[in-house]
Amino acid sequence: MYIGLTGYLATGKGVIADFLKEKNFLYASLSDVVREKASALKLEHTRENLIKVGNDLRNKYGANYFAKKIAEKIATNNNKNWVIDGIRNPLEVKELQGLKDFYLVGITSSPGTIVKRVLSRKRDGDSITKEQIIEKLNIEKGENQPSDGQQVTKCIDMSDYLIVNEGTVEELNSKMKHFLNLINGEDRPNFNEIFMGLCYLWAERSTCLRRKVGAVIAKDSQQLTAGYNGAPRTLKHCKELGGCLREKLGIPSGQRHEICRGTHAEQNAITQAAKFGISIDGGTLYCTTHPCTICTKMIINAGIKKVIYDSDYNDPLSKQILGEQTALELIRYEGLRNPTILRK
Repeated sequence: MYIGLTGYLATGKGVIADFLKEKNFLYASLSDVVREKASALKLEHTRENLIKVGNDLRNKYGANYFAKKIAEKIATNNNKNWVIDGIRNPLEVKELQGLKDFYLVGITSSPGTIVKRVLSRKRDGDSITKEQIIEKLNIEKGENQPSDGQQVTKCIDMSDYLIVNEGTVEELNSKMKHFLNLINGEDRPNFNEIFMGLCYLWAERSTCLRRKVGAVIAKDSQQLTAGYNGAPRTLKHCKELGGCLREKLGIPSGQRHEICRGTHAEQNAITQAAKFGISIDGGTLYCTTHPCTICTKMIINAGIKKVIYDSDYNDPLSKQILGEQTALELIRYEGLRNPTILRK
């Protein structure tokens, strides 16, 4: 078994790696390749220097260069369990997915928690101001970075299992233990994992050319309605009309939602309830993506009490409204993101 780790600074990747080492996993890090090169160049191993060297190597040899090197290393011990740390680019993920029984675990924390941890640990090379930490975090996320550079957010979106680390070391290890038990068949998926798994499945019905989204509304551990994004009933899909209207007009993601032929997954789940006379008051809405502004207003007025979402969505007004309201609880999903691994 090969478990890859991807995540932002100070999210707990090292803690999980140590947890797996205690279970006799061998350890390898893509960063080792970078450190070796930095040493050869006689550069101090600061985060800034390592990021630059890493980007230079990816630019010269390809974004999957470090993953190839690590794959070559572990090939000599392929009958052992390995934990592979330091995955920061989607092509590294794709390279390692070529390994039999490879699973990617994503680890994330809120920016506030990351800042607090970095300021408290005071490691060599860590930033000393909030602004510098946020700047480094944005670099890791991939903002204004080349496609072959740091793209941790995209890697997290490719993960088989996601951990949101806002608590103690014991809680973090317990979440990792749950994943191992899922793989080994010792744990059943929890209800959040079941309903989000249904969201992923419904998203496969989407006809959107930009982003496939699925949503499920549940209450008392039962699914009530579901939806996916696409053109309203009886209307032609965008593909049939020669492409995405928003792409043709150059409208960025997260803006001008009204200029679109499609209905969002959350909207479809809510209108399905209206069509069939199903009460969703007090329910929980699961969605593969953070709701947009229009969906947010509908969700609040529909009486939904909790929204559990997976991937982020760049809609500042939606986040502002959700930050101001007190009608519902917004939770970042964590758990199994690739239900198919349970059938291996």
